[in-house]
Amino acid sequence: MFSATLGELAGVAGRRSVRGVLLPSLVFCCLALLVIATGRGSAHDALHAWRQGSWESKVLVVAGFVLALVCVATALGNAQTALIRLAEGYWSPPLRRTIGRLGRGHHRRLVRRADDASTHDRYPPRTRPDDIMPTRIGNALKAAELYPRLRYGIDAALVWPRLHPLLPDTFLTVLGAARTGLTALLASAFLSVVLAVGGAAYLWAAHAPTPLFLLCLWGGGLAAWACYRGALLRAVVYGQHLRVAFDLYRGHLLEAVGRPVGDGGDERAHWERLCLFWHRGILPHHVATPDRPAPPNPDPTPAQALPGFCPSISHLTAAAFAAAGLAGALTGAG
Repeated sequence: MFSATLGELAGVAGRRSVRGVLLPSLVFCCLALLVIATGRGSAHDALHAWRQGSWESKVLVVAGFVLALVCVATALGNAQTALIRLAEGYWSPPLRRTIGRLGRGHHRRLVRRADDASTHDRYPPRTRPDDIMPTRIGNALKAAELYPRLRYGIDAALVWPRLHPLLPDTFLTVLGAARTGLTALLASAFLSVVLAVGGAAYLWAAHAPTPLFLLCLWGGGLAAWACYRGALLRAVVYGQHLRVAFDLYRGHLLEAVGRPVGDGGDERAHWERLCLFWHRGILPHHVATPDRPAPPNPDPTPAQALPGFCPSISHLTAAAFAAAGLAGALTGAG
């Protein structure tokens, strides 16, 4: 949800754009060029061919590299919101019903077994199992999204676009930096997967040496895992900043709409009426229908209680990379 309403924060020019878009794209293009060069021979042969080439060919290579860098950076900059939603677990129905169902079941079991102190900023409350997302990043951001509703009765999807323009510049700077760190690591993870899969496929087709093939596939997969783990930490920090925004500055919005805190009414009732007005056009003087109480955590069904060993999406991804590496090494070893 926040990824759709905060998309403009990623467009801040300067160091954030360099960090979030240009640097991951530059590293990706350099490594892709290295994979292509080594796939046709050794690095020494590639360097020798570069030195012996004409200046026209060198200009074309440099121009092609710059063009590829611009294209990758542009596509990556435009896809930041899509990357966050992909990392959150907002997938198409086929994936949502298969891998997504497996991920949600895995995280529901983790929430049931863990204590509240270790899950309060990483997962939705255990009383809301239907809000569990299939990924860790999705659960961290979902917990931040549910916080204002559970604490103040605020529908974050409706209130945030109205609250965001009222935030002070200093806080927007901190919030934008947190989101830039999240998107930069997600972009690096995505490009690492593309490089690992695409580069390994190219090396396999070119009958490159098996160690080079495995280095590209498994090294890219390991880099993607490390970037994703870093993005998870950034998502938790980003979620904390979102909570702080509602804690400190929600009163600014009430004052802006002429309903300051402490004007004789309950603040939660103010927010419920305002959200109904913004969402359905119901005038604020009408009595708001209270939220339905959250259903208790249901007892696990037999299908949930008999998982034995139910791997997470991370385990399945690691197994897929390992199987692909072994299969490629056996069928296309150079």
